[in-house]
Amino acid sequence: MWALLRSLAYTLAALILPLVALATYRLTLHPLARVPGPRAAAVSNAWLAWQVRGGRLLALGKRLHKTYGPVVRVGVDEVWVCSKEGFAAVYVGLGGGGFEKGGFYLATALNKPEMDWTGGLHFPDTLDLLSEFDVKRYRLQRRLMGPVYQAANLKKFERAVDEVMERAVARLRELDGAEVDLKEWMHIITVECLGAVVLSWSPGYIRNASDGGTSAQGYLGWRRKTIFGLFPLVTTASFFSKTVARQFSNLWGVTFKTPRNFKPFFTPVYQKSSGRITAALRKINPTTDPRKDLLADLINLHKSRPDEFTEPYLRRLAVTNFGAGHETMTSALTAAMAMIASHAAAARAVAAESRNTAPGGSRCEYTAASIREAQRLHPVIGMALPRRTPRGGVCLHGHFLPAGTTIGCNPVSLHRDEEIFGGDADVFVPERWFRDEGQGRGVIERYNLTWGGGGRTCPGRNLAEMVLGRVVQGLWREFDVRVVEMPPEEEVRYYFMAMLTDVRVRFVPVDEGVEGGGR
Repeated sequence: MWALLRSLAYTLAALILPLVALATYRLTLHPLARVPGPRAAAVSNAWLAWQVRGGRLLALGKRLHKTYGPVVRVGVDEVWVCSKEGFAAVYVGLGGGGFEKGGFYLATALNKPEMDWTGGLHFPDTLDLLSEFDVKRYRLQRRLMGPVYQAANLKKFERAVDEVMERAVARLRELDGAEVDLKEWMHIITVECLGAVVLSWSPGYIRNASDGGTSAQGYLGWRRKTIFGLFPLVTTASFFSKTVARQFSNLWGVTFKTPRNFKPFFTPVYQKSSGRITAALRKINPTTDPRKDLLADLINLHKSRPDEFTEPYLRRLAVTNFGAGHETMTSALTAAMAMIASHAAAARAVAAESRNTAPGGSRCEYTAASIREAQRLHPVIGMALPRRTPRGGVCLHGHFLPAGTTIGCNPVSLHRDEEIFGGDADVFVPERWFRDEGQGRGVIERYNLTWGGGGRTCPGRNLAEMVLGRVVQGLWREFDVRVVEMPPEEEVRYYFMAMLTDVRVRFVPVDEGVEGGGR
């Protein structure tokens, strides 16, 4: 009996002592040991993953730097930095002057890589913008697609967005002021706008007054991706083993099922775009398509530069407009509508401006400022945009961060930094975007991660801003938006892709409500 107990004790010691030694090293001897932060975060990336699992990234972003200072250790080899100096070091210039994308982005990759004999991963060149690690390749891709996504070119699609809004307004009026989920309706409108602009097509979401659960399903996917992103080695293994992916997902409780009869809009998007591209590129008797949408522009770009803007690029970008746009635009629209509607003065100003501007008329400046302010407080990204420190490392705020350290600025934290945004950084103040001195627009634009950092800013920004402006203006022109339920920020579920969740509103037609809306 005693021999069995001794054997068991030795076995436990053999298992526990190495873990204790590893934890001790990470806490005391690791190169990042002197960087402040939660002690559990220094021991294992599981600490941050646990925050992600609970959707607590909004609360975490607001709290960490206020507690620990401008540089915080949030993982074994990861730090978040919140300062002008940190932003400039990490993001200014493409690649941040040597700061390349971190391993987190493996979890967002659209293609399975090949592995060489050294263990290096090589992804096919198919225009995977979010997960592209090759800076030179990314530069080329951005340069090629740039003209199509310039604001001047996108202006011709404004009418398509306005026509979607006419249908959306009519359908919302039929709901007779009933309480709705704001995020779902912003997703309905977003996908309809993308369908109209890119493919001259409607998914039928407005007609059905439902997105079929696609927004909720997609957000569960981001919960899973965010956790996988914190463990690049596991993500790499999952490329080559579905068993690893399944078991790790089950371990963290982020496995989710696809509902019965679930119909994602990506299937018809792929079918329609693929069919049109194939027809247009036939060597014999190519089909002449009269539609003048964004896909037509991309097809023409390929025809003019086939050796650079290749067919794989064309096919991927046609779908990427939806893949990259449907959630980011939904997030921004949800934040904008919720913030404006829950601040009475802003609601009155936006309503008055929208109702005094004819549809398709001039830009509404206060509305645009309100949208920017909402995105500042509730950015599309809920955790740091990770990069890796270059050879030689970097010193920030008295801390040396060796080469290979994962580093980034969390938009939630950076956008509430009082040095950049002023003493009222935690408050929704659209007027800050009109300030000319001190914390003026130039300063807050420079240190703004709403659309990403440095040379990695979102290539679809102009398209998104065009849609955001016309949708918000169109809704406030026709409705007073009443917030029925706004959850406390600590209960909002944020992941890497972040959205205001569980906001319930009523769209009350102007002729039935009190002008200006508000809560």
